[in-house]
Amino acid sequence: MFEILDKKELAPNTIWFEVKAPLVCHARKPGQFMVICPHEKSERIPISLAGSNYENDSIWFVVQAIGTTTNEICSKEIGDSFFSIVGPLGAPSPIKEYGTVVCLGGGFGVAALLPIAAALKERGNRVIGVIGARTPDLIILEERMEAACGEIRFSTNDGGRGTKGFVTDVLQEIVDEGIKVDHTFAIGPVPMMAAVSKMTEPLNIGCTVSLNSLMVDGTGMCGGCRVSVNGESRFACYDGPDFDGHVVDFDELMNRQKWYVEHEKHSFAVYKGEEEPHSPLCPYDSELIDKVEKFWNADVPPEIDLSNRVGLKPKQRMSIPRQKMPEQEAEIRKHNFEEVALGLEKDQADAEATRCLECKKPLCVDGCPVGVDIPRFMRHVNRGEYLEAAKVIKETNVLPAVCGRVCPQETQCEIQCVLGKKHDPVAIGRLERFVADYERKFGGEFEWDPPEPTGKKVAIVGSGPAGLTVAGDLINRGHEVHVFEALHRLGGVLIYGIPEFRLPNEIVEQEIDGLRKKGVKFYTNVLIGRAKTVDELFEKEGFDVVFLGTGAGLPRMMNVPGENLKGVYTANEYLTRINLMHADRFPEYGTPVTVGNHVAVIGCGNTAMDAARVSLRMGAEDVSIVYRRTLAEAPARAEEIQHAKEEGVDFKFLTAPVRLFGTDDGWVKEMECIKMELGEPDDSGRRRPVPIKGSEYRIPTETVITALGFGVNPLVPSTTEGLELNKWGVVIAEKETGKTSKKGVFAGGDVITGGSTVILAMGQGRVAAKAMDEYLKTGAW
Repeated sequence: MFEILDKKELAPNTIWFEVKAPLVCHARKPGQFMVICPHEKSERIPISLAGSNYENDSIWFVVQAIGTTTNEICSKEIGDSFFSIVGPLGAPSPIKEYGTVVCLGGGFGVAALLPIAAALKERGNRVIGVIGARTPDLIILEERMEAACGEIRFSTNDGGRGTKGFVTDVLQEIVDEGIKVDHTFAIGPVPMMAAVSKMTEPLNIGCTVSLNSLMVDGTGMCGGCRVSVNGESRFACYDGPDFDGHVVDFDELMNRQKWYVEHEKHSFAVYKGEEEPHSPLCPYDSELIDKVEKFWNADVPPEIDLSNRVGLKPKQRMSIPRQKMPEQEAEIRKHNFEEVALGLEKDQADAEATRCLECKKPLCVDGCPVGVDIPRFMRHVNRGEYLEAAKVIKETNVLPAVCGRVCPQETQCEIQCVLGKKHDPVAIGRLERFVADYERKFGGEFEWDPPEPTGKKVAIVGSGPAGLTVAGDLINRGHEVHVFEALHRLGGVLIYGIPEFRLPNEIVEQEIDGLRKKGVKFYTNVLIGRAKTVDELFEKEGFDVVFLGTGAGLPRMMNVPGENLKGVYTANEYLTRINLMHADRFPEYGTPVTVGNHVAVIGCGNTAMDAARVSLRMGAEDVSIVYRRTLAEAPARAEEIQHAKEEGVDFKFLTAPVRLFGTDDGWVKEMECIKMELGEPDDSGRRRPVPIKGSEYRIPTETVITALGFGVNPLVPSTTEGLELNKWGVVIAEKETGKTSKKGVFAGGDVITGGSTVILAMGQGRVAAKAMDEYLKTGAW
């Protein structure tokens, strides 16, 4: 898809590319960038865009071969393709009528200046270009820069071309000539941008710098690209990449840029064949897994024996104990990413299904957010009709194998179970998983009897649980369904947010493949709000209705001193590096992650449990959950907390972080905490934690992971006129329909709740899908 149309060497190890990328080409504006993966296992690299060739639907950019991934990019030849390109990303540069503007480019940063300089000149500014390089042979894009600016000057460290020195020396010459400089744009190495910022501030000359700092997703989701601007943490991928250089903390930024230096050295040495990769030992309980998988490895399903469940009285059913799910032992599983819960064996599933009392007035359905007909699905299981049971579930749930693994059934359908009033409730979720897995193994060829097409087009933004649910419901109703995903893999939070020991990627991919076989069209690397807007989906592409299922990926920060030290992650970045980009297999996969001996995870939700348990599997000696309330207020599932405790996670309740301390070279080393006590309830109904004066103490930690919940990424709302938000930035939608304030736009999942569970997002997706179908049929809003 992303074919290389042209490639030129501009200077040693510096390559100019022209690549087919229609979406990025036509949506790009000056100052924006993209994220590129040369192949499926590589890391995501942010690269500034140098321009577009609209006739070829292509983009221009320059890459300097420094490390493993950039060398992999530069090794590609004309006719080859890149695995992934997503963009344009970031906000466009501020193109105004400044007067006289000096555009200073260091190294291959000149490429990023080309569209900015051209736009400034077109706006009526006098634009003076400055190209800086160590030596004359490293000067690049001279002709293009001169055409963009109209005037051009040079600096080289050795004086071989232009002024001897740096770009700041040329800027000083311009000022000394009496030219009134009104603004500067500086793009290049961070020390260069810092120097230009420092020089221009006392001269009252504006300075815009471009900061493509540490980045994983590039879409405003992970928080890895945060920089301190005017004392506040900002995200370069969303708030930037352009910032006022006078208020950027360049010392902090340069420190963070050194985060993965040692990893990059090792990866590059492996790439060149000079070192062997470090392979983490990941043992697993092969005997137990083999025993459980014996049934699933059979070529044909075994005979079903119904004799043990015919004519059983309710008391006999109640006497059967709830079946215990086979699990890997804690001491073994905490060193590997294999599934912890291995699924019920067939005999266990039969026994568990027999426990169902077949109530005349079942209450369990009321607790299911997607309305699965549990009694009917359970009757089929009782008869050994597992495939029929799967069909019942799929009438309302397009992701049964997912929900059977991560849905909090204990607080939903199972809490309503009549048997649970005196005994343990029926394990509905575990049976759902069993049935879904059975269908995947023994369901035979895919069968689909498509309904009559309606001729209506549906656009779904986001391929997470809400979006996939809407896709499944509306394809079943005959509508043409298109799903747009910003990342290079489908699944949303199911892929980047949930570790494989809870939800294997293969399960998610198989569920999505079922929708694809029904005709749902999926598109990756499409960031709605940048590559396309919601209005463009209606006006240019002819969609009749749009569903927003973008989730709540904007991480919340602690806002304590030291949170931008190296070793401090948001849970989104940490889990994305490992779950989506497979940092656990570095350097086979190109994305690194650092995990110290002592890890502190801030928060006590499911995401915090995932981050803590992943840390153990990544080699941490001890992991602590730091939570300002008590266990009673913890939002995580009881099962996840129990698994974490079994694996050795330490829980520090009624404790809050107040400050992080670092080493001389900028790594976090200690966290100061304060003890809390519970006061009066707050707006959430939970008792408010109150600090205990004088109770501060410190704990050692080399890795801090913040899991404090998520806000809604503001990108789609900020680019969609007429879409109303509440004071927290959450999209306002009718509970009964999912309708937003903008005609034809519906929403569901975390984008309207600010953070919830997979199954609740799916429930909201079903509600929205029903209302969308009605709207498509009647046109009534």
